[in-house]
Amino acid sequence: MGTNEIVVTRVVDAPVAAVWRVLTDIEGAAQSMRSIEKIEILAGNAYEVGLRWRETRKMFGMSATEEMWVAEVTPGVSTRVDATSGSTGYSTTFTLEEVGPKTRVVVRFAAVQAEPSRGARLAQKVLGPVGSRATAKMLAKDLEDVEIAAAGRLHEMDDDA
Repeated sequence: MGTNEIVVTRVVDAPVAAVWRVLTDIEGAAQSMRSIEKIEILAGNAYEVGLRWRETRKMFGMSATEEMWVAEVTPGVSTRVDATSGSTGYSTTFTLEEVGPKTRVVVRFAAVQAEPSRGARLAQKVLGPVGSRATAKMLAKDLEDVEIAAAGRLHEMDDDA
């Protein structure tokens, strides 16, 4: 099994409760996250284990749609969202920590490929660092959007993703 993990941290100028509201408002994600174009809820009503949705997001200049679901939740502290595409499983964990009136958000994004072929291992070795940097940049941009939304400053977002 091949695993790749990316960790991005940001201290957000908003309290934990406000950050948690933004992270768990799946239906409103297209309004608070510039890279998300569309959300379609597939199962569940509240943010809890089992909530499933289809998310269309602009990534690397193209639109991509993935089915995602809440896999773990500790309200106000952490959550893990999973997805699968082909033979690769994706896991994104958000952990929140109060830092005075602010919130430290740590995002851990992991991609696990079941039984990667020799070609896939070679491609990961050659292209992996470029993909990792691009993914880290995308996660950092998402955290910037979380901060803007949590601080009630959505008017600051421009139209580019």
